[in-house]
Amino acid sequence: MLKSLLNLSDRFVRYAAVALLLTLLATVVAGVVSRQLNAPLAWTDELAQYLLVWTGFTGWIIAARRRSHIRITVFADKLPAGAGRVLEVVTQAAIIVFAAILTRYSFGLIERTWDVDSIALPVSTAALYMVMPLAGLALILQALAEIGDVLSGRRFESAEPGSQPL
Repeated sequence: MLKSLLNLSDRFVRYAAVALLLTLLATVVAGVVSRQLNAPLAWTDELAQYLLVWTGFTGWIIAARRRSHIRITVFADKLPAGAGRVLEVVTQAAIIVFAAILTRYSFGLIERTWDVDSIALPVSTAALYMVMPLAGLALILQALAEIGDVLSGRRFESAEPGSQPL
């Protein structure tokens, strides 16, 4: 049951990333074409900024789930297995702290910008920050799962770049 829920959420996040990227591409192309036609669309720059932020956070979630974030493991690979597990738990705990700080302060950003209208779009500027608590929560849950894997002995070695399934 939990595995199918994770697969469903992973699929949803991947589809969201594709939709965000395609929308970002279409927005940028529309902005460039409209400028070339000497009739610039004012909303394309702002929408592209919003989509870029949302795409970045979505990509962060995907990279965390796939364990494909960049890691420099020169020293960690030389550690004994026990020390390597401790280092991994400490690393994941640091991720939890960072994601908790991100989540906590994102609510303040949303609250402060809720009544501020976007310059070129008919939305609140809080829309820019709405993804942050979702990303923070997803990252906390993923880090907790990683700690659980390490403590239970199911530590996953980092995969070779490009070998992760899409």
